[in-house]
Amino acid sequence: MASDDEAAAYGRDIWAEQSVIGSMLIDPRVVGLVMANLTEDDFLLAGTRRLFQAFQARFAANQTIDPVLVCQSAAPDDKELRDYAVQLMDSTPTAANVAEYIELVRDNTRMAKSRRVGEEIAASLTEEDSVRLYQRGLELFSSRGRDDEADMAKAAVEFNEFLERELDYLPWGFPLLDENLDVAPGMLVVLGGRPSDGKTALALHMAYTQAETKNVGYFTLEDDRNTLFSRLKASVSGVPLRNILRRKLSEWDYKLLAEANDEIVKRRLTIIDAAGMTVNDIITRTHAHKFDVIYVDYLQMIRPSLRGRGTRQDEVADISRSLADMARNNGVVVVALAQLSRPPQKGKREAPLMADLKESGQIEQDANVILFVWREDETDSKTRRHLTLAKNKLGLLGQWGITFDGPTQKFLPELTIDRQVAKRKEPEYKQKSFYLLPDSEPLPWEDEYNHVEAAPNS
Repeated sequence: MASDDEAAAYGRDIWAEQSVIGSMLIDPRVVGLVMANLTEDDFLLAGTRRLFQAFQARFAANQTIDPVLVCQSAAPDDKELRDYAVQLMDSTPTAANVAEYIELVRDNTRMAKSRRVGEEIAASLTEEDSVRLYQRGLELFSSRGRDDEADMAKAAVEFNEFLERELDYLPWGFPLLDENLDVAPGMLVVLGGRPSDGKTALALHMAYTQAETKNVGYFTLEDDRNTLFSRLKASVSGVPLRNILRRKLSEWDYKLLAEANDEIVKRRLTIIDAAGMTVNDIITRTHAHKFDVIYVDYLQMIRPSLRGRGTRQDEVADISRSLADMARNNGVVVVALAQLSRPPQKGKREAPLMADLKESGQIEQDANVILFVWREDETDSKTRRHLTLAKNKLGLLGQWGITFDGPTQKFLPELTIDRQVAKRKEPEYKQKSFYLLPDSEPLPWEDEYNHVEAAPNS
């Protein structure tokens, strides 16, 4: 029932979806397999889509499936559709190959949709529309595909394959974390800190370590890339950052910088000036470079995709969810730096809490791992620093002393047993109480639980 125009547009592609429908018509036992793997959007031809919808409706209603009843459900008085169904039954030799037909349908649908996206990009009028459409095109070829479920037999096979694979957890540049913090592709890590506590320097330390074996992208929304690279160069070479920025370099400094350069250029670390980028922009660049790990410095500075459609908390929550989805859907590790709310008064500080993550509690919900770097006294740049692992879905929590050399922006790799510091508790979330208003109808559960009291008259 494919029109000449449709056949010309899709060429050899149409036979795969026709064979899927033909397989269901000649052997209803394969209907469940097709329903679990395809949707009506996977069918490009009007006739095959109508027949699939009829199969789907009868399957969902647990009704008998045979060619006559399916055609009756699709279009009771459409002789052309019935003839088309007979044609598909005659041209499909067997239903035994339906799994291969399904894969071909998926491939053909992705290609057809990508062509349409390309046409829309060519016709788009704004850069924002082009980026959004480009991202939609990339998602069509996401490695996640449609393999999103497993029965216990399949799960057992996948588990055995999982045990045979080598561990691929990220290194962090601190032996204690390398041993106990298991971060794999698809996870969102949040690194929180207040201004000048050292979160960017710490992130560079981690990114540089990981870039020895991984392809790492560092999206900087605050510092420009020259400033960021200067900080990295100071950390690796040991030349004070102030000397670099003020061009007060001795011959020895130049020698150290040259030696550090030989080491730095071996690392697969790309710095991207990301000021003004949205999450979609970051996703697009990540796909283009095939990054294994990305750092976003920092989360609250990402430009919202839908600005002005909610509160600032809503915007940050949407950014957080989008980063978490990006990690899961694309199999990358996302390390997002995040600002913490300022303490009520300056001076001595207590350990930060997840509730201190600025502008949205959604960040706490989305993250697989949350780390904090913080100082005991914000008025003293040389004060003792701490590294707190506040959330870790796969194990270790803890707090350690961490050594930071400010002039060279360098963290030392050994974490130390932390001495006792002021502790705080995460705020408790309590159920609200409900009270009867004067002269109001009784609450439906009042008699059962007998604990709701009327509010006093004011």
